Amino acid sequence: MTVLRSILRPETLVYLYALSIPISISASAVAMMGLLLLFFYRYARSRDNGLVPGDFLFFAAIFAWQTLAAMANGLWGQFGRSLWDKTPYFTVGGLPLENRVLARTLRILFWVNIAVIVYGLLQRYAGFPVIYRDMFTPDGRFRGFSSHPLRYCGYLSTVGVLALSAGLFYSRRAYLFFAALSAGVLMTGSRTYLISYLAACGALAFFKSRRTFLRFLTAGAAGGLLVILAYSPLLDRIAGTFAMGHHQLRLHIWSVGLKAYGENPVFGLGPRRLPDYMAPYKASGYTDVASHAHNVYINAAAEEGTVGLLLMLFVFGYFLRKYFLAARAETDPLRLVYAAGLFAALVNLSISGIFESHFYTFITWSLMTFLMGLYEASGRKTAGLRP
Repeated sequence: MTVLRSILRPETLVYLYALSIPISISASAVAMMGLLLLFFYRYARSRDNGLVPGDFLFFAAIFAWQTLAAMANGLWGQFGRSLWDKTPYFTVGGLPLENRVLARTLRILFWVNIAVIVYGLLQRYAGFPVIYRDMFTPDGRFRGFSSHPLRYCGYLSTVGVLALSAGLFYSRRAYLFFAALSAGVLMTGSRTYLISYLAACGALAFFKSRRTFLRFLTAGAAGGLLVILAYSPLLDRIAGTFAMGHHQLRLHIWSVGLKAYGENPVFGLGPRRLPDYMAPYKASGYTDVASHAHNVYINAAAEEGTVGLLLMLFVFGYFLRKYFLAARAETDPLRLVYAAGLFAALVNLSISGIFESHFYTFITWSLMTFLMGLYEASGRKTAGLRP
C-alpha cells in the first residue's frame, strides 16, 4: 500500500503528461483527465476557490462569449470552442509542487522530445520501422507523431524556448537540449515558426543581457544557416515563399476572413462557422484552404466579432505582461526559467498567430497551459499553501 501511494501521487500525473504529449494525444488526455478528477476531489474536500488561478477566468470569458455568439447566430445547443486544452492551467496550477517536480518535468520534456527527433531521423535515413505513422511528410517535413508539421512545430517550439531559458538561467548544459530541439523545429519546415521562434529566442536572450543577445545572433545565425543548408526541404520552402503566388493566396485568405468580419462585426459568424463561409472561395480557386483564416486574430474576429477579437488580444497581452513582470521579479532560478520561458513562448505564439490559427490546437495549448500551471503550482508550495 505504501508503494502504491508513492506511485499514485499528483506529480505522477504531471510526469505522465510530460512523457506522453509528444507521443500520443490519447495518453496525454488520460493524464489530463486524471488531473481533472484529482482537482474535483480536492475541491470537494476543501471547497477552496483559490485552487483555480483567478486569471483562468479570461479563458472562460472567451468560451462564454463564443457561446453567446453561437446563440446570436441561431446555433442553439452549441457552445464555445473547447476549454479542454486550457484545463491544465488550474488542474496543475492548483497543486502545491516542489521545485524538484518542476526540474524533473523539464528533463522529461527535453529527453523524450529529443528521443522522438532522433527516432524520426533514424526512421528516415536508417530504415527504422514506422511506429503508428511516418514521422516525415512525403515532402520531407518532420512532424513527429503529430498529424501535421505545423501543429507539431507549435508544440516543439515551446519546448525549445523552455530549453533556452533553462540554459540561460539554470544550467548551461540545457544549451545542448536547445540545439537539438531547435534542429527539430527547423526540420518541420515551418516558415511561420522560423520567424516567431527566432524572435522569441532573441527576446529571451535580450532579457538576459545585451551581450547574450549579440552572442545569440551570432551563434543562432550560424547554427540556423547550417541546418537550413543541410536540410533541403526547409531551404526549398524558404526559397518558395514568394514563388507561385503563395503570398498572394495568403492575402486572399486573410481578405475572406476580414470580409466575413465586416459582414458580421458584432457577433461574427459563430464558432466553427468560418470554414463554411470560406468553402466557395476555395472551390473557385481564390484560396487554397477553407479550414481557417491562417491568422488567429482574423479567425477570432470573423467567428466571434469585435468582442471575441478584443478578448483574444487581451489574453495574449495580459499573460505576456504577467510573465515578463514575473521574470523580472523572480529570484528563484528554476521559477525564473519558467517565468521567462513562458514569456518567450507567448512571444512565439503571438507572432506565429499572425500567420497561423493555433489557439485551439490541442498539442500546443495543452502544453502551454500545463507549463503555466506548473509555474502557479510552484508558487503555492513556496507560499506554503495547503494541498
